[in-house]
Amino acid sequence: MPDEVEAMDRQLNCTACKCGNHDPLAKIVGGSPSKENAYPWMAALYYNNRFSCGGSLVTDRYVLTAAHCVFRLSPARFRVQLAVYNRTQPSSNSVERSVKSIKTFFYSGLTNNNDIALMELTFPVTISADRLVPVCLPQPNDNVYDGKMAIVTGWGKTSLGGLSDVLQELKVPILTNAKCRRTSYWAFQITNKMLCAGYVEGGRDSCQGDSGGPLQVYNNSTLRYELVGIVSWGRACAQKNYPGVYTRVNKFLRWINNNVKDSCICS
Repeated sequence: MPDEVEAMDRQLNCTACKCGNHDPLAKIVGGSPSKENAYPWMAALYYNNRFSCGGSLVTDRYVLTAAHCVFRLSPARFRVQLAVYNRTQPSSNSVERSVKSIKTFFYSGLTNNNDIALMELTFPVTISADRLVPVCLPQPNDNVYDGKMAIVTGWGKTSLGGLSDVLQELKVPILTNAKCRRTSYWAFQITNKMLCAGYVEGGRDSCQGDSGGPLQVYNNSTLRYELVGIVSWGRACAQKNYPGVYTRVNKFLRWINNNVKDSCICS
């Protein structure tokens, strides 16, 4: 009961805010450096003080990432950095939090299914339009995003082979699952909890180190970014007929919403 009262008090004290509110921009392999603070929900995860994965701020207290980045690992050994552009040189505006708990949803490392996790920060962050903004959750209808151009962001491996110091971005088309199953993946590997995005001809893709980071689509009607996917898995990086495979976030909306009720949620 005391936990419920505390959660209600936090909700009552929440300041009105809007998610995904940022101007759109006209390795990730084949990508380019993003502008600083272009994606103010982008999180860098460190385990035992080593950079491990990306993530997305979805409320003032929760970061969404891939389950394979955190599965069976100790929350106490993680730290999360927000408002960071160069992951090796946090600025005076950067925010760091330790992790209180990690929640996953029936993750299968064998099939890569349900590759999603919520990280609860030990203390909430202050949402501010010029520095920290949560990304919006996606619309529930899958077909809304088929064929749309999305942007994947991260500090993962580039075409030069090493991790990037500065945040990279890459525009990729979202494929239908039917089209993805006609690539060189086995059809059964692509479940309805996944989506594919990338270039069938290869050459541009997310890569190791980008895991857990966001695949976001700019909604021209609401003028906000929506978190459509989470970098999950793929065959090597940027290989022909092997587009990147992402966790399909809208399949987990009920689970996410049920688990972030004790935090401030931006409209």
